[in-house]
Amino acid sequence: MTTRVVWWLGSGPSRREFRELFVEPFNAGQDDVLLEVVELTSRPRERTFEALESGTGPDILMVPRAGHFRSLIGANRLLDLTPYADRYDWHSRLLRPATRMSTVDGRLFGLPRSTETMMLLFDPRVLAGLGHEPPATLAELEDVAAAAMRRGLTPFSAGCGDMPESAELLWTLVVNHYAGPAAVRAALHGELPWTDNVFVEAVQLLRSWFDRGWFGTGYFTDTIEQGLGRVVNGTAAMVPAMTGMLPEDNTHLDVVPFPALRNDVAAPMWVFCTASLLGINAATAVPDEAARVFDALFDPRVRRLFGARVPGDWNIPLTDADADGLTTESPRIFAKAAVGVTEAVAAGRFGYATWSFLPPKAEALVVDQVRPVVEGRLAARDHLAELQSVFAEELAAGAVPGLD
Repeated sequence: MTTRVVWWLGSGPSRREFRELFVEPFNAGQDDVLLEVVELTSRPRERTFEALESGTGPDILMVPRAGHFRSLIGANRLLDLTPYADRYDWHSRLLRPATRMSTVDGRLFGLPRSTETMMLLFDPRVLAGLGHEPPATLAELEDVAAAAMRRGLTPFSAGCGDMPESAELLWTLVVNHYAGPAAVRAALHGELPWTDNVFVEAVQLLRSWFDRGWFGTGYFTDTIEQGLGRVVNGTAAMVPAMTGMLPEDNTHLDVVPFPALRNDVAAPMWVFCTASLLGINAATAVPDEAARVFDALFDPRVRRLFGARVPGDWNIPLTDADADGLTTESPRIFAKAAVGVTEAVAAGRFGYATWSFLPPKAEALVVDQVRPVVEGRLAARDHLAELQSVFAEELAAGAVPGLD
């Protein structure tokens, strides 16, 4: 007898590729479980929350932010996956930050479907024309930016007009690479206030890049694609990029870890970021079968298929970096970053993304205030004071995603 498992898929993921690369092979490879995917094309998070609150909903669900996912755990809407993690050995197969994010009181409730990270994207021919190698320090980054501006090139090409919330990428990048992972981790634990000088200096550094014109004049109006396009066509020197947002035309491009922005920060360092988190409905009638679907997904062969077709999406957070497989089958700029963040996690040298580790209200504040901060309408200290106040309340309420 075949058991039906329903998965609600949000609007963000590569839906056609997900069906072709995972759902169809899974269904064809066995007769016990039939995986059916329902695509939510509008209000996916709200519809999922509403369904769970009414005691209905899918067997498998996806939620975009770790903080929002955590609220479902507190509301007892998600199944405890600990027995399945033990049965299938997920703790040794999946990266520890991925399993810790949705662990509460020693119980695992969810896992991110994809690992993301940020890096410096560039065309080696452009940097060579400027007389520079890829920068590895703040001083070298400043030199490249100055050379680019003398040549009439935009130092950092980027845009967020079609996704304003993605401005938090820059905040995450600079705070982690300036303050360092240890400071960010201490702040997330409530051991170091966000008002500490190291965070103030980091945010002020980000503003200084805008003041000096490093991002040109269209960061908040240009689309992500337009921003990436300028490094592709050679009118910009570099892009602070993310694996989930890569240009299709990347033949001549390369990546390196984003530079450490302070001497005390060890390099190379990669920020650990995640896409949507996966969970199983606490009300499901088919928990064993839903867990079997998860276990089939957590496979290097599946990750390679996605890496070849949709690099940066469905980069499953496996402990096996699979450097040879990803390098052979995926674009170079994705494979280098994907392997880099996996190895950084293994070495304990990784940063923390706002959308993966901040609770909902604190993350929303960062998203809302990046623009006024870099435009000089809000002082870095005032911004961080507000963040500390909001974060402290959520930390006391247990709303912060889990971490070591």
